[in-house]
Amino acid sequence: MEEKSLEFFEQYEIAVTGTARTRGAFRIDTEQGPKLLMPYSGSETRAAFEQGILSRLSERGFPVDAYVANKEGTYITKDEYGDSFLLKDWYFGEECNIKKPDQALLAVKHLAAVHNVLTGVAPATEELAGAEQKSLPDLFEKRNRELRRVRSFIREKKKKAYFETVYINTFSEFYEKAEAALAGAKELGCESVLETAVKEGRVCHGTYTHHNLLLLRDGGFATVNFDKACFGVQIADFYLFFRKLMEKTGWDRGLAESMLTAYQSMRKVEPAEWQVFYLLLSYPEKFWKISNSYHNGKKSWIPQKTTEKLLAVMEQEREKEALLSGVVKKWC
Repeated sequence: MEEKSLEFFEQYEIAVTGTARTRGAFRIDTEQGPKLLMPYSGSETRAAFEQGILSRLSERGFPVDAYVANKEGTYITKDEYGDSFLLKDWYFGEECNIKKPDQALLAVKHLAAVHNVLTGVAPATEELAGAEQKSLPDLFEKRNRELRRVRSFIREKKKKAYFETVYINTFSEFYEKAEAALAGAKELGCESVLETAVKEGRVCHGTYTHHNLLLLRDGGFATVNFDKACFGVQIADFYLFFRKLMEKTGWDRGLAESMLTAYQSMRKVEPAEWQVFYLLLSYPEKFWKISNSYHNGKKSWIPQKTTEKLLAVMEQEREKEALLSGVVKKWC
């Protein structure tokens, strides 16, 4: 790092022995072990909330990327340009390999154990009482409006690219599923499910993927990057991990059943929460993401990769439907 950055660390009670650039951050070698310095856009209150979660897990024996307080006792430290940074503990380990069933199942059980610990968490301040998930009906309604906006835009184009033609021809199939998921969320009363989860102090990781699980030498995981943590229905974490793994393994029914069983074996899941899981999985999220990417990108040139993703999601949707009806439905 630059000399000015070395001076930056004088604000901490640590002895820096080396530094190296990494993805979006700096890895810092210290006499107290490896650390990670990364930009931070949240408030001190938010950082303290995240650290409270990390401390709770650490006290129960879970390796996490706990924040390092500076000499002033705060977590956010500014450099000479006024930019905010967090310093946190780090680990040497490979990301969880979800193509290995044993690691995937271990990660699922690990998530359930994390969820058990992150139950009964009280908001540290009034400000954080609103740090919760968006309700499922609100989330689906917002996404469905965005889908309709993209459809209207493409419809009005006189000359359509291949991607746009395929999109319009398949839109109805995906949109019907999006509307069905919205109707199901309203019928289930997802607002009350969320309200109950918040009252019980249930905290979600927010981005529980293989990227945020580091496999350690003892065979366990370090769970990192809790910057999206929030109060909410914890099955949403499992949904994200489950969906991403299924997409990479061809929606393997045997593996799906094993994952569902593994999660339930470690944490009792109420029927309403399983129904939330079903609704999340039934919503055509990949199609919505492709729509969103198209909407926010340049319309004059659509990358071939975008078209390939659309064609792929059409095939995956059939595999997902078979999994929903053949495996997931019986858990609801």
